[in-house]
Amino acid sequence: MPRNLLVLISASLGFFFVTATTFTSLGYVLYTMVADLGWSQTAAGMSFSLLGLACGLASPLPPRLMKWFGTRATMVIGALVLGSGFLFAGLVQGIGLFFVATTLMGIGFSLIAPSPAVYLIATWFPDSSARSMGFYFMTGALGGVVGPLIVSTIVGLSGSWRLHWLCMAGASLALAVLFMVTIRDAVRVESMEQVKQAGAGGKDLVAPSAWSVSAALTSRTFLLIAFAMLVVQTVVTTIHSVLVTHIASFGGGSAPGALAMSLLALTGTLAKGVSGTFAEKVSPRLLLVGGIAVQCVAVGLLCVTTTAGWAAVWAMLFGLGWGFSWLSAHVLLLRYFGAAIAGELVAMATMATTFAVLGPLAAGWVADDTGSFVPVFAASAGLLALAVGTSLLFLRPPASAPRRKGDAASSELPEPSTLTVT
Repeated sequence: MPRNLLVLISASLGFFFVTATTFTSLGYVLYTMVADLGWSQTAAGMSFSLLGLACGLASPLPPRLMKWFGTRATMVIGALVLGSGFLFAGLVQGIGLFFVATTLMGIGFSLIAPSPAVYLIATWFPDSSARSMGFYFMTGALGGVVGPLIVSTIVGLSGSWRLHWLCMAGASLALAVLFMVTIRDAVRVESMEQVKQAGAGGKDLVAPSAWSVSAALTSRTFLLIAFAMLVVQTVVTTIHSVLVTHIASFGGGSAPGALAMSLLALTGTLAKGVSGTFAEKVSPRLLLVGGIAVQCVAVGLLCVTTTAGWAAVWAMLFGLGWGFSWLSAHVLLLRYFGAAIAGELVAMATMATTFAVLGPLAAGWVADDTGSFVPVFAASAGLLALAVGTSLLFLRPPASAPRRKGDAASSELPEPSTLTVT
């Protein structure tokens, strides 16, 4: 098999694995661990928050390690760090060690995906990077579909959440070996900027943007898009952390919750897959507003739903809105400010969403205090409604970029005629 295909398959499998074993399935494992070890919902939420916080704070590490040691070593280290987190999780007796475990999981996630893989794909597939990245991100998203089902199968057959963690630790070791055998750099990493700019479209870069990064970051348009992304990510992270436990409270155990989580991930994946095509024909701003509005309705209905079947339906509706709103926000940054700086703007907006890790912690505290997650869903619906209102009323294309020193011509941003998103 050609080396570039080996790299693509291996990197995609890595993204699939980290997605399946961390954010999308942790809520299921926490449900069984809390019941077995007698932890509070606040402690459980804190462990989920530490996973997200570590993932966000570790995001600057991959480019630096790739420069020092190469991409292969970076991803191998990531798999070993991830596996050590799973091993600690399988051995825990107290919550302190589990906090360490989820922190290591978050660091391992960042070292494996997506930054190193995006660089590999951009350099190994310079003429077809968009299509290859589409395959990569779609594969990673599918990990969210099967992750809860894998946990449900292992825990359901064995009755042991510890066995699940130990199985994942063994799989991480196998992943490290796979990375060692298959991953190679097509272009040696000489600077961290190479990694940061890898997703800009391979060798066929667009013309420089009329906007500077600093001017774009302080514009009202960017701040509103970043706020919408922050709200969406906060609610998504919170839903992932509590949905299984909430549905289990209806009776029937945790299996219906695992199914609902998989359906949420599936609809979100499908929505992301088709929303790029829709964004070429329909205003991405309307798609953003509509997607957030759908999420708002779905979360609001979760407040009054008392059966597992209907909760699964609303979870699917939520996933649909999530897929459309999240990709539309990225499309808007690209259209409004140009591809040359879109990567940096996405990075800054994504960094702001690190505050979303407070959602699971707050949800756990509310559940311990009130005995229900319904107040959390109500507050989430309120935040989503606020994001809908601000985006609908105030989000507009920036009229023009600020004039830079030495610019003689008008710096109005041209409207691209077409846009393809994968």
